[in-house]
Amino acid sequence: MTTTVSVNMTNCYGIDALEHTFDFSNKNMPVLVYAPNGVMKTSLAKTMRQYANNKEPEDIFFPERKSEFSVVDEAGEAIDRESVFVIDSVDEKYQSSRISTLLASEELKARYDEIFGSIAEKKEKLFKALKKPSGLSKDIDAAIAGAFKVRKEDVLVALARLEREVKEGAHSQFSGLKYKTLFSDKVLEFLQNSDVKTLIDDYTKIYEQILDSSLYFKKGVFNHSNAETIAKNLKSNGWFDGGHSVNLNHAGERSEISTEAELIDAIESEKQKILTDPKLAEMFQKVDNTLTTAELRNFRDYLIENPFVVAELSDIDAFKQRVWISYLVENSSEYFDLIQEYDSSKEKIKEIIGEAEKEQTRWESVISLFNDRFSVPFTVKVENKGDAVLNVSAPQITFYVEDRDNGAPRKTDRNVLDRGLSNGEKRALYILNIIFEVEARRKAGIETLVVLDDIADSFDYKNKYAIIEYLNDMSADENFHLVILTHNYDFYRTVRGRLGIFGDNKLLCNRLNGALQLIPDSISDNPFETWKNNLETPVVLVASIPFVRNLAEYVGNEEAFQTLTSLLHMKDQTQALTVQDLYTVYQSVLAEGSFTDFSGIGGSVFDLVMAVCGEICDLDDDNLTLEQKIALSVGIRLVAEQVLIDEINDPAYVETIRKNQTGKLIRKYERSGGCDEKVLRAVKRVALMTPENIHLNSFMFEPILDMSGHHLKALFADIKACAEA
Repeated sequence: MTTTVSVNMTNCYGIDALEHTFDFSNKNMPVLVYAPNGVMKTSLAKTMRQYANNKEPEDIFFPERKSEFSVVDEAGEAIDRESVFVIDSVDEKYQSSRISTLLASEELKARYDEIFGSIAEKKEKLFKALKKPSGLSKDIDAAIAGAFKVRKEDVLVALARLEREVKEGAHSQFSGLKYKTLFSDKVLEFLQNSDVKTLIDDYTKIYEQILDSSLYFKKGVFNHSNAETIAKNLKSNGWFDGGHSVNLNHAGERSEISTEAELIDAIESEKQKILTDPKLAEMFQKVDNTLTTAELRNFRDYLIENPFVVAELSDIDAFKQRVWISYLVENSSEYFDLIQEYDSSKEKIKEIIGEAEKEQTRWESVISLFNDRFSVPFTVKVENKGDAVLNVSAPQITFYVEDRDNGAPRKTDRNVLDRGLSNGEKRALYILNIIFEVEARRKAGIETLVVLDDIADSFDYKNKYAIIEYLNDMSADENFHLVILTHNYDFYRTVRGRLGIFGDNKLLCNRLNGALQLIPDSISDNPFETWKNNLETPVVLVASIPFVRNLAEYVGNEEAFQTLTSLLHMKDQTQALTVQDLYTVYQSVLAEGSFTDFSGIGGSVFDLVMAVCGEICDLDDDNLTLEQKIALSVGIRLVAEQVLIDEINDPAYVETIRKNQTGKLIRKYERSGGCDEKVLRAVKRVALMTPENIHLNSFMFEPILDMSGHHLKALFADIKACAEA
């Protein structure tokens, strides 16, 4: 089994360079990568997808740059392309091509194949024989299914129902007709023309009138086809050779026929009498005049040679069936060989299909898993379980939605479902296809590198947890090696905990001079615990202020709360508060001995904040730590509020503000008139980017982690410039 996978890429979809080895040697532990939006994690996934699809990556914006990519195992061997499976955040059109392979009962399939083998052989023999008269080189079963309006897999059932007609030699007069010519798309389109339909109907009425006055023939009882069949049967059974004769009766008069030749002449004479009738000939000419296009030339020739066909065109569906029956009559030996074999095996096949319907298949297990775990307004079923198990047809996935009026589920199709689902629900449907693909790979034993790009985007929490649970199922299989990419720190933290990912398998994505780096995640599972033990570090001390402020609020320490609020908003005392004052506040909120002594840090807290922010902005690396981002956010807002207070120049108004200070100052400044557009743009960016970062959203620090370090540094520089202007 693969223990490491190394990727090396240059100039791939915005990634200048990335070289990294993913390590799966520790019990196949997944690799989890956190990367804020814009750090090109999706480009990594796209490059891997191109590789899997046997395509070369490229640099979209700089196509002249040469793109290179390799992915190898611990032995330096290239990973098989089929063994790379990339899962996007969403692809509503994606459908697994492997669903039909998820068959649980190989034993049933073997029994079915054994029984059906002989049937298939005889079926193939018959269909081969039918190619010549029909003019069809392929898809004989599809054509027969279409003519008799059955499913392709039910063709044998349809053929078996024709046994009596084939025995009687029905419709043999059509055996010389080419199905391909008679029922081409162009011909069928032509016959749907209303004027053509009228002409054919008129022709048929005249034909039937003439038939009613025939010497021997009678509509619906005895026509020239019946007569020709009788003549053939009499000959084959030696009727005339035995000295027998037949009588033809007309208007009470009998004509004795004692030879086969006399009978055939009588039938042909009567047939020609009908077909050459002046009225019928006139109507045929009208029909013939409509057949003027090149595409219909072959069809026109058929009608000229076989004018009796015209009367059949009034009911195309019935005519198609009669033509097929005529072919079966001409190939009756092959037909009856097939039907006899089918009849003798029919009960056994029925029994096996019945067992297959009861089988719990892998794809049924997938559906059960999906229905149980995912919260969606529909349920999924498989309708043709027996056929699918036996590989007669692909599994047909159907969807049911609950009817709120009567509670009965209503069947619907995928297109209708798509129109009624939310984006999150559509993504859940996408996950169903992903699960099918994974389970098919599991069944086939395909060792797979699975790259997941923001798989949980736009899902509610219940469905996110369902996805995480399935990722855990996958990681337990040694054939699946997971690389999970996400820009959502909440999802990252949850996956990290649920899947037990630790050490160098939890990574942060850092962009440095165009190159990507995947570095070990240094963020503690409980950063607040870490901070308490490192408050002598200035950046940690600044970052801890909003955390301790929240604690003071929760325990009802109003004095401490107000003091710490003055370090997050510009108040009268903000710039006067010292680090020693801060130490005293911490002593009143935190238990004695629970935090490190930072009393040795001198000066004002405001100056400390500004110094820390300056040091952060001087860093070359934009991959900032949690505490650096929080400290920078605190500094940004303090400077922004000082700028606004100076610009407004209304101490009495500022004094009245009790909460939402930043927003109120911005609105006051905007309404004041004559404000500096540069300042206004900067402070509005502050309002958008920093509130949750400072207050930690009740100890949830994910929002600030998703914030780009580059953007925070740029914002501090811009607001600082406004203050110094």
